[in-house]
Amino acid sequence: MNRRRLVHTLAATTLSFSAVLPWSAHAQAWPDKPVRIVVSAAPGSAPDIIARLIGEQLGAMWGKGVVVDNRPGAGGNIGAQTAARSAPDGYTLWFAHATPVVMNQFLFKAPGFDADKDFDPVVRVGVNPMMVAVNPAVPVKDLKELVTYAKARPGKVSFATSGAKNIPHLVGETLNQVAQIDMLNIPYKGSQQAATDTIAGRTEVYIDAVPPMAPLIGAADARLRPIAVTTARRIPGHEEVPTAKEQGVDLVMQGWMAFMAPAGMPVAIVERVAKDTNTVLARPEIVAKLRTLGTFELGGTTAALDGFIKEERAKWAKVVQAAKIERE
Repeated sequence: MNRRRLVHTLAATTLSFSAVLPWSAHAQAWPDKPVRIVVSAAPGSAPDIIARLIGEQLGAMWGKGVVVDNRPGAGGNIGAQTAARSAPDGYTLWFAHATPVVMNQFLFKAPGFDADKDFDPVVRVGVNPMMVAVNPAVPVKDLKELVTYAKARPGKVSFATSGAKNIPHLVGETLNQVAQIDMLNIPYKGSQQAATDTIAGRTEVYIDAVPPMAPLIGAADARLRPIAVTTARRIPGHEEVPTAKEQGVDLVMQGWMAFMAPAGMPVAIVERVAKDTNTVLARPEIVAKLRTLGTFELGGTTAALDGFIKEERAKWAKVVQAAKIERE
C-alpha cells in the first residue's frame, strides 16, 4: 500500500470510528480551557449584558470559565466575521443576534461572511419583542385605529426609531406593507432621542424594544400610549398590550439572540452547549433578569433554531425588498 492510500485509509477509519462514538466521548474532554464568546455588540449593550449573564453561569458549570470578546461594528458583521474565521473546535461560540444572521445579507453588498454556510445553529436564547406606541395626543387607542388614522393621512404620519435599517425601522416598514399605509420613518441616533421627540409630538409613533419603551408606558408615568406588541403572544409584564395579530394586523416580527458556532463544530459539543444553556435559561432568577432586559420565549432545541432561522431569513428578505432598501 502506497503512502497516499495509507493516509486516506487511516483518515477514513478515524472518521468512521468517531462517527459511532457516543456523544459524550467528545463532551467529556471538553472544555479543558476557557471558552470564548464573541459578541457582535459593544460592552454595556443589551446583547453584551445577556451574553455575560449566561456566560458566567455556563463558565461555572463547565469549570473553566468563559471569556467575552466584544466585536461591535457594521451592524454585527465584525463579530460575525471574527467568529466565522475561528476554529470549529468548541472553544469559540458566537452570541448572535438577528441582524447579522438573517438581515445583513440583504442590507450589505459584502458582509464578509455567509451566515448560512459559515455557522451551525446551537440554541436560541430568546426573542426581543418590539412595541408600537403613540403620543397620547394622537387620537388612536389601538393598532386598528392607527391604521385608519394613517390611511387618511398618507405620508403625513411619522414613526420614530432608534436608527435606520435596524429592527424597529423594518418593523415599521412591515406595518406599512401589511396594513397598506404610508408612514414616514424618522431615524434617530438612539432610543432616547426617538422617544423624546415622540413624547414632544414631533413624531406620532415610536417603535422600539421593551427596555427603552417600558419606563415610558407605565401607569405612574405614561408619557406614551402602547398599542401593540409584535410577538405571536402577549408578553409577561405587559399583558395589557395586545399583539398586532390580535388586532387583525399580520405582523409578527422581533429581534432575537442565539448561540451559534463556526460550521463543523462537533455535534457532541453543540448538544452539550444547547443542553447546558437550556438549564441556565430555566433558572427563575435568570428568567426574571432576562425579562427586565426585554428577552422572552427562552431556550429550545438546536433543530428548532435551525428552522426558525430559515423562516426568519425568508421573512426579512421580503421586508427589505418591499421597503426598497439599497445595500451598503
